[in-house]
Amino acid sequence: MPHFPKPFFRASRGLWYIQIAGKQHNLGCCTEEEAVERAVSLKKQLKNRPVVNSDSLAAIIDAFLEWVQNNRSVKTYGWFQYRLQRFVEKYPDMRASDLLPLHVTQWVDGYKFSVTSRRNYLRAVKRCLTWATKQGYITANPVTNLEVPAAENRDRPVTPAVFEEFLAAVKRPQYRDLLKLAWLSGGRPQELIRAEARHFDATNQRFVFPVKESKGKKKVRVVYLPGEALEIVKRLIDEHPEGHLLRNAHGTPWTTFAINCLMRRLGKKTGHWHALYDFRHGYATRMLKAGVDPVTVGVLMGHANPAMVASVYQHLSQSPLYLLDQAKKAIG
Repeated sequence: MPHFPKPFFRASRGLWYIQIAGKQHNLGCCTEEEAVERAVSLKKQLKNRPVVNSDSLAAIIDAFLEWVQNNRSVKTYGWFQYRLQRFVEKYPDMRASDLLPLHVTQWVDGYKFSVTSRRNYLRAVKRCLTWATKQGYITANPVTNLEVPAAENRDRPVTPAVFEEFLAAVKRPQYRDLLKLAWLSGGRPQELIRAEARHFDATNQRFVFPVKESKGKKKVRVVYLPGEALEIVKRLIDEHPEGHLLRNAHGTPWTTFAINCLMRRLGKKTGHWHALYDFRHGYATRMLKAGVDPVTVGVLMGHANPAMVASVYQHLSQSPLYLLDQAKKAIG
């Protein structure tokens, strides 16, 4: 009687794995009990995987979207579903064997897109077909050589002076709480607007988001709350012991759309056009200028690899006086 394979722990990587039909599957960083649960779920998923006509592009996209829906966030599913649906509408009867990079670029060229939007549409198609190739639905990826433009450089950290202008331009306390927490914590906007009282670690003065609620869902995310940020969070917990802490003037949780509207209004009032994410860039720049080492800054910002913070140094190129001062220190 065949037995169900048991998960095994690979100490060199700190991850659990399971081998099914000769292929190893990563179960992630978890306890042994959780690994067993994930293994059982994975086996059911593989057993129930739909049979896909490998020559039907529409069927491949449907299978990919079903996988995204089961394995990624609702937001990620919506992101792919919107773009890939438009692709299928362009080529409803396209066969995977007939698909060329030219078809994808011609489809995108039909829209008047910014560089970022163009990049996202191309990425969506390429990611789908890369997944289909790895899963074995098709033997070769027809868009391997599809050229995707590099991401636009959004190197616009909010400066202390601009931050003060923003604060002066808003009167509602709900807006000020949002801006101050983004400025003081360096947290990602989506982390801050999802924060609840259950995430608050009073002993260490921080938010702790479990793996399932963190970006990438690979490790616990921690956001420290120094100074006034801690006072704001404690007050909000008293006001909202259940549900989201940060809420707009209507008492409802912030959405990405509402935040973008706020930042556009601030741009019109102050002449400074920023996204809330630029507060995070400003946080990194301030930390580096204050002498905090890059590895620590990377950990505070929650980078998967703290070395990624090296890219933040490009922000400092906007401050020649700071760089001159550092150069003088280097030569004594």
